[in-house]
Amino acid sequence: MGSLLRKVDALLQTQDWAPNIRQLREDVGSISTKLVKLSEIHDPPLTVNYWMKDARELSYDIEDCVDQFIHADADAKMTWDDEISGFCTRAEEVRERYDRFKLEYVLSRPAVLNTVANYRLGTVNSEHKSIVPAGMEGATNEVLGWLEPNGDDEKELQLRVVCILGGVGVGKSTLVQKLWRKLAEEFECRAFVQVGKTPDMRMILRSILSQVRPHQLPEVCLVPNLIQDIRKYLQDKRYFVIVDDIWSVSVWDALSRAFSEGYCCSRIITTTTIEDVALACCSYDPVHIFKMKALSADQSKELFSSTVFFSAKEHPQQFHNISDVITSKCGGLPLAITCIATLVASLPERIQQWEYVQNFLCNNLRTNSTSEEVMKQVLKLCYCCLPQCMKACLLYISVYPENYMILKEDLVKQWVVEGFICTIEGRDQIEVARNYFDEFLSLGLIQRIDINSKKKGLSYALHPCVFDFITCKSLEDNFITIIDYSQSTIPLTDRIRRLSLHFGGATYATTPATIGLSQVRSLAFMGLLNCMPSLEEFKLVRVVILHFRCDDGDIALTEICGLHLLRYLQVRCNATVLLPDQIQCLKYLETLEIMARVGPVPSGIVNVSSLLHVHLGDKTNSTQGPVESSSDDSSSLSFPPIFLRSFELLPPICIFSRLPMWIRQLHKLCVLKIVVTELQWDDISVLTELPELTSLSLYVLTRPIAKYRFFRKMEFPALEYFKFVCSVLLLGFQEEAMPNLRRLKIGFNAQRGWKYSYMLPGIQNLLNLKEVAAKIGADTDAEESDRRAAESAFKNAFSIHPCRPSLNVKRVGLVGGQYDSSSKHNWSQQKVFLEQDKFHSETQKEEPFVEQSKILGKMPNDTKHATTWIPQFCNTTEGLIPPTCEPDCDPPPLLTSLLCSTAEPLIPLTHGVDCDSGHTIMRAHPTAVLQRNHSPWKGPVYTSSRHSEKGQESASGSAAALVLCFAAIAATIASPFHRVFAFL
Repeated sequence: MGSLLRKVDALLQTQDWAPNIRQLREDVGSISTKLVKLSEIHDPPLTVNYWMKDARELSYDIEDCVDQFIHADADAKMTWDDEISGFCTRAEEVRERYDRFKLEYVLSRPAVLNTVANYRLGTVNSEHKSIVPAGMEGATNEVLGWLEPNGDDEKELQLRVVCILGGVGVGKSTLVQKLWRKLAEEFECRAFVQVGKTPDMRMILRSILSQVRPHQLPEVCLVPNLIQDIRKYLQDKRYFVIVDDIWSVSVWDALSRAFSEGYCCSRIITTTTIEDVALACCSYDPVHIFKMKALSADQSKELFSSTVFFSAKEHPQQFHNISDVITSKCGGLPLAITCIATLVASLPERIQQWEYVQNFLCNNLRTNSTSEEVMKQVLKLCYCCLPQCMKACLLYISVYPENYMILKEDLVKQWVVEGFICTIEGRDQIEVARNYFDEFLSLGLIQRIDINSKKKGLSYALHPCVFDFITCKSLEDNFITIIDYSQSTIPLTDRIRRLSLHFGGATYATTPATIGLSQVRSLAFMGLLNCMPSLEEFKLVRVVILHFRCDDGDIALTEICGLHLLRYLQVRCNATVLLPDQIQCLKYLETLEIMARVGPVPSGIVNVSSLLHVHLGDKTNSTQGPVESSSDDSSSLSFPPIFLRSFELLPPICIFSRLPMWIRQLHKLCVLKIVVTELQWDDISVLTELPELTSLSLYVLTRPIAKYRFFRKMEFPALEYFKFVCSVLLLGFQEEAMPNLRRLKIGFNAQRGWKYSYMLPGIQNLLNLKEVAAKIGADTDAEESDRRAAESAFKNAFSIHPCRPSLNVKRVGLVGGQYDSSSKHNWSQQKVFLEQDKFHSETQKEEPFVEQSKILGKMPNDTKHATTWIPQFCNTTEGLIPPTCEPDCDPPPLLTSLLCSTAEPLIPLTHGVDCDSGHTIMRAHPTAVLQRNHSPWKGPVYTSSRHSEKGQESASGSAAALVLCFAAIAATIASPFHRVFAFL
């Protein structure tokens, strides 16, 4: 009831309410207190369950009424007093039943121990995640011996299937996770999938195909086609596949048809609790069936002590006997021991708490209980000891199907929007929700699934026995109504508050017509698009999660405009999603996540002032063409969403020509992924004003101006991740820039004829850098030698880095979007003179490039005496010098071409980068005849800078030296008609 109380309190502060609303606030507060206390009872009587259900339904109805009142017109508000009076009557009835059922006596029973009030978050030692149950290393080595080829004979090179057999919670998933981390990188293709009791074969096969062939996602959804595609792709490839949690022989028979046999030394690992399934996996040859054994008594004690305390040696003597009894009741199951140990560690070190845990297990478990019985009681104890807000968070995970891959940040945001998170002083709700998630991870209720070994921990799933437990509990409490197409009977309640439709494996399924949808607060749908109900029926929905598939066509989400209470919308699909132009009418929308191809983005998306998180685009989609805004209003905002925390527009979505100035007002922004058509280095100063920015990804579609951008001291102080993708690499780092940067990703193109002896100047100043990744493409006319030079220079830049970060360099195609290589040497023809954007209010002078183009346009095609245009040339040299990365190299192609075939360059020129200003500079060779205005570069410096630090046009003093150089050249030419200059 926490969210309801907060809403009523907010209304009372803004309106002059009648006394009955204040009375209702008092009644609801009293009921909420009793509800929390009763929820802490283990095995409550039926009267308690009935009363708690009535209390929850009352709170839901009141909250729905309050939310509707906020959006109601004046006429509808006239009936508000009558509705409040009705709720007051219902609240009084609930309070009377509490007294009539004598529920206060239930709370006073001595058997009820207030373990919930004593539960402490984050008390498990920080090393608990690295604790490995004793005996796991031996099991790992034994299975590894079966997987590794022993010799080169034909039998060892054949496909081999190893099955791990064991009971629930014995550690099968932990073992295969260790094997995955050890072996996955050694195979050309690899995949990790979980099956479960009610598998969706389409999703499992699509997952396998997307993992073994990540750069070409499957377009078909039919099982036979998917099997054929997987088998064809794996033919003659060495692959490694883990299929976890198989429950039937028929499922394995279907999956096995996708794996081609051969002599490439491929390996498959399966896990199951059923011996017949294990035999089927291994072709009924038990040689490669590994039977997981429960831990011994000593191993169980060691795991328990290492989890509760820092080590078994620090185990206090007074707890020895109790801990022996507790571990014996866990039946040697690592999952049960970890869960109980983490629970005990979260309680105060008082003998009464430990005795309560011991008595609960002894009273509910027999001496020879099955693993399923042990896990059920352990989970029941653990759940009862959780605070009420954590119970709601745990039950909510059942909204996802069994073995569904869960992203932590998705779940955290959903918990917050649902109102489950109680604010703790000094910490925001997102931080508290993340702590709850980590606590579930410590308890073993949530497990990591390392599908991508390079991105460990990004995906999570519930343990199957945990999923069964919370599904039953959700149904019992009418917390979430789950409708699975595979169920023969569907238990329905009179009022559904949260609805989850698991239609993943169905080709046709419908929502039962007997259920009412008007009071649904949260909707989750997984399945085919034609099975999804109309969103117009969900008038009070706050959370919408749509994970669907369709054969073809675009998906228009026009129906969401009528969901006035919508706060969270997530869509994942294989189609193109069209967002409505009226999306700004969703004034309470906090999270908008479209993990799919996106049509034209409505400009009103940035006008939703309540937005906290925006994610548009599918990172796995690389074939979609450019996506732009449906209008031009997104660049200029009077009232931007100032509380925005993450703003991610993945390529090819580009709705900004330049970085909008209003971004500097987003002081809460932590994550920014954005694509811009053009980038001027001064635009980046907009981002340096964001104090909480920790992750930045910049994608630039066109080549920036010919000037380095050096990140200065203490710019981006909080940034930990930086990704920059552009056709050319013009970045440098001064001392103490990006002091907390840990991960750096770069994408650029190798250019024809460029030498890369000096790349990423100042990279050694990033003193916390741990990981570096680069994708190096090639310009359309670049050769293999150019690509090798770029790769070598990039690697050399990090060879002397003091932190020795890990380096991963890959070759890709063309990096960048709209760059035309045919004009790369003629910068005057390139689109570098930017049109004035609405969001740049200050007036700018005409770009020098425009004036330069005019002057060059006046030049005749035939040769002309040098002295007639030297003064004009001196005014147009800015921007003509293309960027490069080295202080000593051959002259740029453009300057080389300034001399015709009969001209002799009297002054050899080289070029490089000024580390202080970031300008591309030119200098004469030290042996040149003319030497004046020497710099640390040991030669006359000719700068190509267009603007000074104040942003005004400046004529560098060294530019005058360039004039003198060309004047001297002209004066020494014997025949001016034989020694001439010409432009390309």
